[in-house]
Amino acid sequence: MDVVIRPVNGRFLEEVAFPAFEAGVLDATAGLTALAEKLRDEQVGISIEQMLQRGVQGSFYSLGEDRWLETVYRVLFWEWLHHPDGWTLSNEYFGFAGDWEQTLHLCLMLEDPVYPYRDEAAAEKRRREFLEIPANAFGLSALVAGLWDPFPAFPPDQVLATAGHAAYQPDAGLAIADWSWRPASVVATWAAALPDKFAALLARETRRLHPVEAPETRDLLAYWLGKSEFPPLLAVCFSGLGRDASEWIRGIGAIGRTIRSAAALEQGFTAVVTQAGRAMADGASGGTAAEAYDDP
Repeated sequence: MDVVIRPVNGRFLEEVAFPAFEAGVLDATAGLTALAEKLRDEQVGISIEQMLQRGVQGSFYSLGEDRWLETVYRVLFWEWLHHPDGWTLSNEYFGFAGDWEQTLHLCLMLEDPVYPYRDEAAAEKRRREFLEIPANAFGLSALVAGLWDPFPAFPPDQVLATAGHAAYQPDAGLAIADWSWRPASVVATWAAALPDKFAALLARETRRLHPVEAPETRDLLAYWLGKSEFPPLLAVCFSGLGRDASEWIRGIGAIGRTIRSAAALEQGFTAVVTQAGRAMADGASGGTAAEAYDDP
């Protein structure tokens, strides 16, 4: 499985998409109609019209067809702008794409000060536990794990399911799905915290390597902060992924760039789990672009 993280217009989700989804998990016709009334996009309009003409029964979950998947991908993962006569598609923003488990590994390295990333077996055990019970104290990791915050008024897995990773417990305020989102205010907080998180991770590595010095530390921090275009050549092998140290360094750099870019645009985030090797919306007529950090 892969995961794709990208910017999203939070106002559009909260004012248009989520109310339609809330209606649609009970009555697909009502949800589709609500979307059609507010969206001014020919492709989405044609898809909804064809589904309604054929007749739909039950909820969104019962649709189970490619046309609904194309529509929901376009609604959720493209950028929308508000106009007086409705919402229209905007520019396509770059995001982050990576292996789902590897991305969770990188996020926990960055956020959890006791994550045992040097111990492969212990790290894998921690990731399994985190996927079962994500902790929102580690916000980016929780987003990748599919945890919703704020809690939605509808079960998100009933709208879109790709890997079957789901839980919806209103009494506990718990919602987990193959896709999730965070508002712009949260992304801005993450962006502001990046320098400290980068510095803390490097400090852990510096302590581990002692008494061997790590002369690349300053250049590495500059790369992660976006002050340098390319990562430094490593004279000392930082331990995060052992022989794959260069890969995790590029991966953390790509995550940082995605967070800073979304914050600068005052956008929120969506994350979705996809089939490995499949672009974000290959089946949805070409969704927004994403940066695959492990590509040279």
